[in-house]
Amino acid sequence: MYPIESPTLLLTLAVAAETLSLVLFGRANTLWRSPGMAEYPQRFVLLRSVMVIVWVHLGTAILAPNSLGAAYGQLDFSTLILLGLGMFGGLGLVLFTLSIRSMPAQRVFFGGSLHLMVAVAVGWLLGELISPLRLVVIALLLAAQIAILWRDRGLWVRQQGALRFLPFFMGIIWGTYFPLYGIAIHEFGFWRTLVSTEWGVLILAIGWAVLRQNGRWDDRSMWRNMAEQSVLSSVGQALSGAALWWGGVIVHSILTNFNVLVNVSAFRIRFGEALQAKYVLYFVLYVALAIALVWGS
Repeated sequence: MYPIESPTLLLTLAVAAETLSLVLFGRANTLWRSPGMAEYPQRFVLLRSVMVIVWVHLGTAILAPNSLGAAYGQLDFSTLILLGLGMFGGLGLVLFTLSIRSMPAQRVFFGGSLHLMVAVAVGWLLGELISPLRLVVIALLLAAQIAILWRDRGLWVRQQGALRFLPFFMGIIWGTYFPLYGIAIHEFGFWRTLVSTEWGVLILAIGWAVLRQNGRWDDRSMWRNMAEQSVLSSVGQALSGAALWWGGVIVHSILTNFNVLVNVSAFRIRFGEALQAKYVLYFVLYVALAIALVWGS
């Protein structure tokens, strides 16, 4: 990535990159509702991960050909760190796919909104400052989330088995993953981090497919939807990484929380999902407080 010295330009670029990333992911996430996902989700994730590896290498070769060689220039402990980070992020992807295939999108992203609280805490542990405004925002969001959970406790309890917990585990993982991803970009470089972490996701996907071998490969909708999903998510991930590079961990965490409105709207448009007023109000509060955080920054 090329050095930019203007803070205003950096923030503008971060906002633009993350906004486009959210739109692309909003479309890509709806593709996890493919019919075969209910029976053999591991094949969808594996196919998507293989395709992403292809697109990432192709994009890197076009945009930064010298960086592609650097991604494989050394095999040391830092490579294991990046692979492990990718596997950790891949676990978040697996939990998301298992949640979104059967749960209403508003509940999945409601649980995933824990991402902001965790990310701010991780950012603080990594040395980023937390202003009083940020503390107030976190307190308000936690209070709102607890209130909604209490009012809807019956719905959550009736969810099958561990399914009720998956969105919250997903939020914890992604709230930890993206700050560490930002650190990795600064430590090891943008392109090396992008390529190596996607290999980590693929390793996790292969492991899941080996452990669970049911399903079939002649599902045309799986190939078609995962081809589109892999392109959209590859570009979206690259843009999100750029936003981390330009804006920092906390700014990136604030911007990513607009995903609740983007994704819930995408599922509403494509699948006609009903939206409950309390969740809509929570998401609006979420975005309004995120704007306040950006303004305060």
